[in-house]
Amino acid sequence: MIKAVVFDLDGTLYRGSQAIRGAPDALKKLRENGARVLFLTNAATRSRKDVAEKLCSMGIKAGKEEVYCSAYFLARYIREHYPDKTVFVVGERGMAEELAEVGIRHVERDAGIVAVGLDRQFTYEKLARAHEELGKGAILLASNKDSTFPTERGFMPGAGSIVASVETASGREAHVVGKPNCFGLEIIKQDHRLENKEILVVGDRIETDILFAKECGAKSVLVMSGVSKKKDIRNIVPDYVIESVAEFSLP
Repeated sequence: MIKAVVFDLDGTLYRGSQAIRGAPDALKKLRENGARVLFLTNAATRSRKDVAEKLCSMGIKAGKEEVYCSAYFLARYIREHYPDKTVFVVGERGMAEELAEVGIRHVERDAGIVAVGLDRQFTYEKLARAHEELGKGAILLASNKDSTFPTERGFMPGAGSIVASVETASGREAHVVGKPNCFGLEIIKQDHRLENKEILVVGDRIETDILFAKECGAKSVLVMSGVSKKKDIRNIVPDYVIESVAEFSLP
């Protein structure tokens, strides 16, 4: 029995600052029917608090404790595995805030970890600094490797573009903490006392959202409102396919 529905955000519930048509009503109805609604995004530019506020501004009820983002997963991962290491951040305010909230210190030099996410102020100097830190033995972690993300302007370069730059310069491969890594689902299961079979993942991207569900033993729903389309369904097959969350109901 499905007890919790985990919704991706970009391309699934909203595009840029606009909610997908019908999304607020669909989630309201889902809550009224007793389902637990959670939110999971690979974006690392906003903190969980910021994401919750954005959802609420669109008419989608959301509390900070219901929101999970790759910046938060990075922070939790570092706290669990490398609690004494400092971090050089290639990313935006949301990542720095999530790290600080769990007591991880971010520094400009002599870091034990280089953490990379989407950074819309990315510069050659930042790339050079990351390269220097990695050359001294720092660990390379990434929020995600999404190549693009949907906005009102169309598809824009995602964190994967930044990660690829750092990997190319350093000759190192980043360990990705966000989707499709199952680390995030383990956190959700711990926080909400859920089992894999009780979770349904709804998302718009086959190689992250649907693969995430498959790899982690959860059911999945692919929506057509974002990146992936029916023609893209080949080796990674969702359990259900719908046009948008407007027509979503529990299976």
